[in-house]
Amino acid sequence: MDEKNVPLTQHLEELRRVLIVSFLAILSGTVVSYVFLLDQIMAILVDPLERLGEELVFLGVTEGFFTQLKVSFFGGTILVSPIVIWQVLKFILPALYSHEKKVFLPVFFSGLILFATGIVFGYVCVLDLGLRVLLVTFSGGLTPMISVSKYVSFIISFLLPFGLVFEIPLVTYFLTRMGLITPKFLRKNRRYVIFFIFVLAAVLSPGPDIFTQLFLALPMIVLYEFSIIISIIIYRKKQKKLAEEAEE
Repeated sequence: MDEKNVPLTQHLEELRRVLIVSFLAILSGTVVSYVFLLDQIMAILVDPLERLGEELVFLGVTEGFFTQLKVSFFGGTILVSPIVIWQVLKFILPALYSHEKKVFLPVFFSGLILFATGIVFGYVCVLDLGLRVLLVTFSGGLTPMISVSKYVSFIISFLLPFGLVFEIPLVTYFLTRMGLITPKFLRKNRRYVIFFIFVLAAVLSPGPDIFTQLFLALPMIVLYEFSIIISIIIYRKKQKKLAEEAEE
């Protein structure tokens, strides 16, 4: 491929262009989010807390402002993510062969969809329950006074692991296709994986309490069981294809 024979300096120049365009896009998205979308984004983040009758406060002079900048940055990054993704794809795809592109593109976009699904699942199905348990059930009768910066950091650290763990089926699909794992291997090592899941949940969980860790561990166990089904399907297709090639 001609693209594989271009000088290194041209690759570096293209990478520089990708980084500059991506930086300017994120900067523009942050400004747009701060000016036009900040109230809507904050309303989405604060809504689970307000349903519990709690309010946010800020303890430092600059805490409120810098928290708004942080929220605007994340919102702006999500807003312009199609531009950033397109720039990255333009840089990577010319270096791939046609058969590599056929695998890369579905895996890449499936990963994005699964990550977003995990974030939405964590927000819709788990966050309310987690806040209720932490702030009401196990508050010890104490009156919470929640800092806005601490709350936003908690939300981010709470939801991001859900996006990551929802990639488990995709990773299983990829490893099964490569022949690195089999359904038998996944079933045989189920008990060890479940133990590792609880350890991982304890590491990724934003809080030290067992309930927050359970909220993260249980979806991971369900996804692991679902991944076994995916592995069975891919493994059988692979074995069938090998059998057909052997007959030819």
